[in-house]
Amino acid sequence: MLERIWPFGRNKFRKALDEALEKAFEGADFEPRGELVEEEGRYLLRVELPGLDKKDVRVYLEGPFLVIEAERKEEARKRHLSEIYYGRIYRSLPLPADAQPEGIQARLRRGVLEVEIPRTPGPAPARRSIPVEG
Repeated sequence: MLERIWPFGRNKFRKALDEALEKAFEGADFEPRGELVEEEGRYLLRVELPGLDKKDVRVYLEGPFLVIEAERKEEARKRHLSEIYYGRIYRSLPLPADAQPEGIQARLRRGVLEVEIPRTPGPAPARRSIPVEG
């Protein structure tokens, strides 16, 4: 059906679309997928970084944010298909209010970065209703 509408064929159309999108997002950082779970006495942040070594990954605090930076370098090869992202990887997450920045630990195992964030012991923040006017 697409061949009737687009005379250049499906593959050429897809390639042109891929190239246009690549140019539009050139220089954009890749944000890896992750999850932040609350556990007894800590938070556990898990971020997917497949194919990276610990020497390629930086984890640091910048104000109230935990920042994860990495770079996947492209190897010079003749490619027939490439769906792997190469370039800068960046993720910035606000620390929860009860996080203790001093005790944060990070480790990379099997392509997953795990960041343990200790929590301040004590009662959970109180919930307070805010009236809605209108």
